[in-house]
Amino acid sequence: MIVDCNTFFGFWPRRQLMSDLESVRAEASTHGIGKLLVCSFRGILDDHTEGNDETLKACQLYPELEPVATLNPHRWLGVEEEIDRLLAQGVKVFRLFPEIQHWPYRFMPFYRILEMLEDKSDAIVICPARVGGHQNNGVMTDIAELANEYDLTFVISGVFYGNLAEAIAVTQSEENILLETHLLNSPDGFEVLVEEVGADRIVYGSKSPLHHVNSSLLPLINASISDDDREKILSGNISRELGWSGCK
Repeated sequence: MIVDCNTFFGFWPRRQLMSDLESVRAEASTHGIGKLLVCSFRGILDDHTEGNDETLKACQLYPELEPVATLNPHRWLGVEEEIDRLLAQGVKVFRLFPEIQHWPYRFMPFYRILEMLEDKSDAIVICPARVGGHQNNGVMTDIAELANEYDLTFVISGVFYGNLAEAIAVTQSEENILLETHLLNSPDGFEVLVEEVGADRIVYGSKSPLHHVNSSLLPLINASISDDDREKILSGNISRELGWSGCK
């Protein structure tokens, strides 16, 4: 089974997409993806509570969907109540979007969110590496400092050839960091990461429908790594983190 830990649905105002829920599910099924960690666009661009409601409703309708909630630190009032509500409904994965909502990782409301999640759960927190432009040296180092401070699992999305050195260094430094793969499409990218950090620290994501699934899936399928390592990246590692039984 393939698990995609980086998918979205809903209205995206910045360009035309086939991003309705049925289209996203159909695209995943076409590529053999059996589970989707999914987040509503509304929670990123509008109101995180309403967006989280959309995500939870979708996941109640379709068993292949796993909810990914989002929180906007700018919308601080009521954020603890929203965290409590989400945790009570079984949400384990929380995703942050500083690159869209325009806030830095060095930001006290974000620290407080991490403190709440640490106190109340063993959550997985997905954070982007690319914040503020194409070249973002130091961003993953900021995330590594947070991973050292908070007892949570951090997934860094947006690893690519331009930040590979920093990705390797921070993953070697902090055991609670995983790397997501939607931009890892350069020659030998998977081979280098498996060699340097181990297949156990890498999780597959597509960023569908913003990116085509094949652009992330084919480099992994064709990488010169063992089938066991490929299976870990495609499903086993994220399944382990989520506590799913019966998934490799």
